[in-house]
Amino acid sequence: MLNVIHQFETSTVLFFVTVCFVAGFIKGIVGFAMPMIILGCSAALGMPLLGLAVLIMPTLVTNIYQVSLFGTAELVKSIRDFRFFLFACLIGLFVGANLFAAANLNILIAGIGAVVLLLSLLQLVNIRAPKRTNSRALSGISGAITGLLGGGTGIWGPTTVLYLTSIGTSKKRQILVQGLTFALSSFFLLFAHLYTGVFNKDTGILSTFMVLPAMIGMIFGVGIQRYLNQDKFRVVTLILLCIGGVYLIYRSANVF
Repeated sequence: MLNVIHQFETSTVLFFVTVCFVAGFIKGIVGFAMPMIILGCSAALGMPLLGLAVLIMPTLVTNIYQVSLFGTAELVKSIRDFRFFLFACLIGLFVGANLFAAANLNILIAGIGAVVLLLSLLQLVNIRAPKRTNSRALSGISGAITGLLGGGTGIWGPTTVLYLTSIGTSKKRQILVQGLTFALSSFFLLFAHLYTGVFNKDTGILSTFMVLPAMIGMIFGVGIQRYLNQDKFRVVTLILLCIGGVYLIYRSANVF
């Protein structure tokens, strides 16, 4: 493993160690944002494909850990209650990956980013839409949009969190459902990029190495998250959603 790590410049390795630690820390607090942070930072330095490869293993492992923080009964109940969302998301992931290969998704990404930004800002200033119930239609539509976006860009956090926030999901359950959704999506991302070649022997070893700083950061973040009440958790989540919306709009002009 170390021989492969040495193939990358020391500055590159240290950059990803730092970014993965910070991404893990933020994820530990709010339960999402790891791919957005890693991809955003790596793209800013002109390394979007390497960033995409690096995020795969840390994202997969931290989401499995996030789900493991809850009991079996809570997990089963969440799967049952959100089964339409999860199923639509998985279908959307496969469709989104194919669309990404065949079409330009700039307009879709920018549109979703604008909606996420607008709704999050409205909720932050307490202009709230009526609380929605977790209907089959809302679950299916939200899951499909999340899947399409995730399959095309590797970013599925903002739409998932916006959906869970809109139906008034409690902090504890929101973190569980996010972890479950992202874990399933991460498995898909791994297999998809084994096929594309983005995740290969060299990048795979680097990605595996980055699990350690990501997990250390997440453990610290989870410790802080436990002290956040529902209102504080909601505010922090909405602020990150605003950032996510801006990032998606920016990403629409820089799809790789």
